[in-house]
Amino acid sequence: MSTRSPAALYIRQRAQDLGLSLAALCRQAGISRQSLYLLEQGGAHARLPSLNLVVSLANALRVHPLKLLQLVLDASPAAIKAKDSPTVDRSAFVADVTLPDGTLVAAGQRVLKIWKLQNAGRVAWEGRQLLCQDEEVVVYTRCGQELHLAPPLVPDSPCIPIPPTPPGGTVRLQMGFTAPDAPATVLSYWKMAFADGTLCFPDNRGVWVKLTVVEPVAAAECDQG
Repeated sequence: MSTRSPAALYIRQRAQDLGLSLAALCRQAGISRQSLYLLEQGGAHARLPSLNLVVSLANALRVHPLKLLQLVLDASPAAIKAKDSPTVDRSAFVADVTLPDGTLVAAGQRVLKIWKLQNAGRVAWEGRQLLCQDEEVVVYTRCGQELHLAPPLVPDSPCIPIPPTPPGGTVRLQMGFTAPDAPATVLSYWKMAFADGTLCFPDNRGVWVKLTVVEPVAAAECDQG
C-alpha cells in the first residue's frame, strides 16, 4: 500500500479549501491526472516531478511555488536519508509576510519587507545573518561610458542579523528598502550566512523581494482601486 507524500496531502487539502476536485485542479494547472500521481507516490523510491509541474500546480492552488517545492523536496530520497542524520542543517521558506512578488510601489518610496523562515533542520541557528547578494549590472559603451542596465532596489543594510532559532522554530526577518526614482521591475536577493560570511546553504535558493516600481500617480490609483 503506497503512502501519500506530504506534498500530495497538502495539494488535496488546498484543493478542497478552494472548492476544486482533483480533476478540476488538473484542468486549471494544464496537467494530466497521471502527472499529479507523481506527487502522490512519496517515499524513498519516488521519482521527483518536474519543476514545471510544481509551478503549474502552485499557480492553480494560488500558493507560492517555493511552498510546494519544499514539500516535494522533503519527500525526495536524499531528504529522507538526510533526516536520519543528527547534524542535518536546513532552512525552509514559510511566507512573504509583506510585499508579495509584483507589489506596486511608487518611485522613490521606502518599504518594509518581512520574510518568515523556519529552522527545518536539527542544528540550532546561532550567530547567523541574511546577506544581500545583489550585484549592480553595468556595461560600457564603445566610448567607455558606463550604462546601468537597471536602477537598483536599495536596502537599508547589506545584512540582517538572525536571532537564535532552535530546530523547528520560525523567525521573521525584516529589511527596509528604497525604490529607485524611475519605473522598473526590481529584485533584491538574499541568502543565509554564518558570522564569517560563508553561505550556510550555497546550493539552496535564497529569498528575495520583487517589486514593480511605478510613477507616484499610478501607485496612488492602484491603492484607491
